[in-house]
Amino acid sequence: MSADRQDELLQRLAECIALPSITPPGDAADVARWVESWATDFGAAVTRQEVWPGADNVIATLDFGDGPTLLLNSHMDVVDPSTQTWQTPPFVATPVGDRIHGRGTADAKGSLVAMLAAMERVAAARDGLRGRVVLTAVVAEEAGGLGTLHLAQQGIEADAAIVGEPTGLEIAYAHKGTYMRELVFHGAAAHSASPWLGRNAVADAAAFVLASEQENRRLAQAPHPALGPGTMTVTKLAGGKLQNTVPAEAVLLVDRRLIPGETHAQCDRELEAMLNTLRAERPGLAVDAPRVVVNTVPSQTDPQHPIVAAGLRAVGRVRGAEAAPVGFNAGCDMSKLVGAGIPTIICGPGSLAQAHGPDEFVPARELVDAADIYESIITDVLTHEGSRR
Repeated sequence: MSADRQDELLQRLAECIALPSITPPGDAADVARWVESWATDFGAAVTRQEVWPGADNVIATLDFGDGPTLLLNSHMDVVDPSTQTWQTPPFVATPVGDRIHGRGTADAKGSLVAMLAAMERVAAARDGLRGRVVLTAVVAEEAGGLGTLHLAQQGIEADAAIVGEPTGLEIAYAHKGTYMRELVFHGAAAHSASPWLGRNAVADAAAFVLASEQENRRLAQAPHPALGPGTMTVTKLAGGKLQNTVPAEAVLLVDRRLIPGETHAQCDRELEAMLNTLRAERPGLAVDAPRVVVNTVPSQTDPQHPIVAAGLRAVGRVRGAEAAPVGFNAGCDMSKLVGAGIPTIICGPGSLAQAHGPDEFVPARELVDAADIYESIITDVLTHEGSRR
């Protein structure tokens, strides 16, 4: 890529990062206008799709006539940085060595910017292409994928798709799902000088934490070839009101990650079996699970599908090394697209290790390579009938 092209790409990223689009509340209107303006400038047909009042998906289409349809999907929203300590301003794209810091650089505005840049180049050099490339810039991915779920419910169709998430530019063909459940343990308050007169809800919750570690050992016996095993992690635990009182209530959040083939109904059964074991071990234990926090399904694409091959070829061309398909350990919008019958891969600049954390960054070289990889995949799919479903 020329220096001018790289500078323009970094400037576009800076523009996008400067538009806060935090979920919650999910206000990505400024980013939506920015996407619409850029896509319109390079000749895409742009429509808005209302997900809820004031929150629109942006759909930008380049039509080259009869042929396969390739869908590019990335989200406009980001997680809130306000509770984190940053070394650089989160909504200013700040160069630090060979990295660009800022909220969304990795998750996932870097992917969004690179996808738009790739479409702009394709629009300018369309000879030999047949089919359509459709960008869906979606809202509320960080709230469980509400924008892409709406796309699927409205009947989005494509022969293949790429979801932009931070994979370090590897081609992921599978990802984990989530099952987050709130558990409330009920005890009985008493003076801490006479704890036998009460029941310690924190102690009951702690017993569940230990049981979750044993459950992880069981899950580790059946790993997915690309994702490893499903996991269970207690991510929140709160209990107690006063320093000298036996806590009457404890609330925890259990985060279960699913691999393809596992279901939420299965997780319900597993959780109930764990609680029944605890009830037998701790007579009088009282617990309920009043709230599902997040449920997303795992998904995968056949690793032999043409879209996987196209992605691997593109990575090889751009990065100069043979690539192999991998798994993506987080949940993402791929599941909604696969559920709509669209074979999908995940690929984007940046690392999942940087997503959601303070001082999030993307390597500048990866951002540049991402645009080249997306352009290569678009060209490959729209010149090969084998990319059809």
